[in-house]
Amino acid sequence: MSSLKASVAGERELSPPVIVAEEVTKRFRTPGHVHFPSPRSFRFRFEKPTVKVALEGVSLAIPRGEIFGFLGPNGAGKTTLIKTIVGLLAPTEGRCLIRDADGRAFDSHTREAKLKLGYLPEQPYYHEFLTAEEFLLFHGRLLGLDDKEILAKVPPLLKRVGLTQARHQKLETFSKGMLQRVGLAQALIHDPDILVLDEPMSGLDPIGRREVREIITAIGETGKTIFFSTHIIHDVEVICTTVGYIREGVLMGAGPIDKLLGKTVRSMEIRFSLADGRDPREVPALKQARKTMDGWVIEVEADANRLEYDVQEVLRRVLDGKGTVRSVVPRRSTLEDLLFTGSAPL
Repeated sequence: MSSLKASVAGERELSPPVIVAEEVTKRFRTPGHVHFPSPRSFRFRFEKPTVKVALEGVSLAIPRGEIFGFLGPNGAGKTTLIKTIVGLLAPTEGRCLIRDADGRAFDSHTREAKLKLGYLPEQPYYHEFLTAEEFLLFHGRLLGLDDKEILAKVPPLLKRVGLTQARHQKLETFSKGMLQRVGLAQALIHDPDILVLDEPMSGLDPIGRREVREIITAIGETGKTIFFSTHIIHDVEVICTTVGYIREGVLMGAGPIDKLLGKTVRSMEIRFSLADGRDPREVPALKQARKTMDGWVIEVEADANRLEYDVQEVLRRVLDGKGTVRSVVPRRSTLEDLLFTGSAPL
C-alpha cells in the first residue's frame, strides 16, 4: 500500500478541514562519497548515493476544532509530516494546505499559512538567559506584534499554562515540564487558530504529562484545532476523539477512535475460582487458564460463530467444578493493538 486518503470525519458531522495533506511524499537523498578505512590506507570504498523515503503518498484532512492525535513508532515519519505541515520542509511530491476561517487555502510554506499556526517542535531551543516574559516578548516580535500588545498578552498566557509566578524567572531555572509549558505559551502568543505540537509530552514525568494534557484539553475547549504527535497511547486515549496512525512513512488509517478501532468483540475474558483450590488446567476446556492474585483467568478468542458456544462451555465447566465466576468481560481492539500489531481494523 503506497498511499491512503484519510479524513477524520468518519460518520459524524464535523467542520471543514483546516489542515490538508495531499499525496505528500518526502524523500531524502544522501550523496555518494569515498570512504577510506584509515588515514594511511590507499584502499577505499565508494559509498553509493542512497534515497530514504520518509513519507509516501500521505493524504490527510483535519477538521476545525478537533484535537487530533498522530500516533506512530519512532522513525515512522511523524516529525517529517509535521515539518511539512508547518512549512519547514518542502515535500518531494504533493502539498500541504492551511485553511482560514473563510475557507481560503494557503500553501504551508507561505507566510499567510505560518501566521495561522502555533508550533512547538519536539526539541525546542530555549534562550536560557531570558525570563519567561522576555522569551514571549522575543517570539512575539518575530511574529510582528508590537511590545505593548505582547506585554498585554503575557499575564493571561502564563496563567493559562500555570506559570504566573515564573514570569520574571530565567528559563535556565525551569524544569522540563515548565519549559514545555512556556513553549506552549509562545505557540499561543499570536492567538493562532491551529496548534501543531510535536511530542509535547516527551520526556516528562507523570505529573508533568498530566499538566500538559490538561492544558491541551483546555485549549481545545476554546475551539482551536490541535494536531499533536506522540507514541504514548494513553495521552491520545485521554485527550483525543480522532487519531491517525503512521508506520514506515505510510498513513495506515485516520478517523474517530471508535470507528478506527471498530466495535467487534475480539475475545471474552473470564475470571473465576474453583472450590478446594483445584487447578483448572486439568480440565480440557480450561487448560489455557492463567493463575492470578485472586483466582484464575481464561481468554476465549473470537472464532467465527463459535464465541458464544466456547464461552458457555467454559462457564459450564467452571460451574460443574463448583467454581465461582467472578466476571465475563468482552475485549475489543485497542489503540495498543493498532500501534504495535496493526491488528485493529482500518
